[in-house]
This record gives sequence, C-alpha cells and structure tokens, in this order.
Amino acid sequence: MKRLLTAVLFCSLISFLVWGCSPQEEPAESNASVAPDFALDDVEGRIYRLSDFRGDVVILNFFATWCAPCRKEVPDLVRLHQAFAGEGLQIIGVSLDEDGDTVLKPFIKQYGITYQIVLATEKTIFDYGGMQAIPSTFLIDHRGSINEHFVGLAPGYQLESSVRRLLKKRG
Repeated sequence: MKRLLTAVLFCSLISFLVWGCSPQEEPAESNASVAPDFALDDVEGRIYRLSDFRGDVVILNFFATWCAPCRKEVPDLVRLHQAFAGEGLQIIGVSLDEDGDTVLKPFIKQYGITYQIVLATEKTIFDYGGMQAIPSTFLIDHRGSINEHFVGLAPGYQLESSVRRLLKKRG
C-alpha cells in the first residue's frame, strides 16, 4: 500500500504541475459505466457499500489529509451534504491515508465533516482507474452509473450544478 500511495503522490505532483489546480472534467459518455461496488470500513470499523446508496446521487471523493487541494474542497463538500442530503445526495470520502483513523479522526473533527469517510483499499483504487491525481471525484447517478469524473480540485459551484442536475433526473 505504501508503494501505491507513493505512486499516487508522484502522479498528483505531476498532474498538479501539468494542470495546476483547475479540475479536469472527463465528459460523461452516453453509455455511462456502472460504478464499481465496494465494501469499505470507516474509522469506527463500520462497513459501507456503494450499493447501499442505490437510488441516491453519490459524490465519491478520493482524497488524502496531506493533499492541499483535497483540504480546500472539504468545506464545499460539507456544505453540499448539509444542503442536499435530505433530497437524496450522499457523499462518501475515500481516504488514501496510510495512517487511517490516526489522522482521519482529527481531520474529520477539524473540518466538521458530516458525510461518510471510508478507508481505501488497493482494489478500490484500481477499480476506479488507479487515481491519476487527487482529489478525484466521481458523480454517480441514482442508477449507479458514473455520470462525471473530476480530476483535481472541483469547484463547489460546479459540483452543486451537477448535483442539482442529477437530483432533478432522479425525480
């Protein structure tokens, strides 16, 4: 896992140097792919499965506590969760931190995170494309299909616009 995280950090640095902090959105395809399911532990040892959230719109955000752009987008994610959780939005933060709950518990408290945070596995990272850079955010529609993918910092206004559109389609 340490080698994998080193590779992610290296790729993040290269991506930052090439793209800066602007998000690189991959266009949604007409044949959107189904988001790979997972069973991941949170810091308390509870297991969360993506399939448990079928019917809801999901923001799946791969991040690390040491990543400055990741920390910068947390307030927007908290705001979106508070604004739209009652309308069918779920946010799941997938941490790439090696130290797990040791660093995550204080991070969650410091940033007032109200959404679920789970710990990544190598399989989950692989299933979602290996992470070109972090943060890496997937917007998943109510049917479980990946609708959008942002590589790098995704501005809150852009996420909110996408969430509103997906919630409207959800009906």
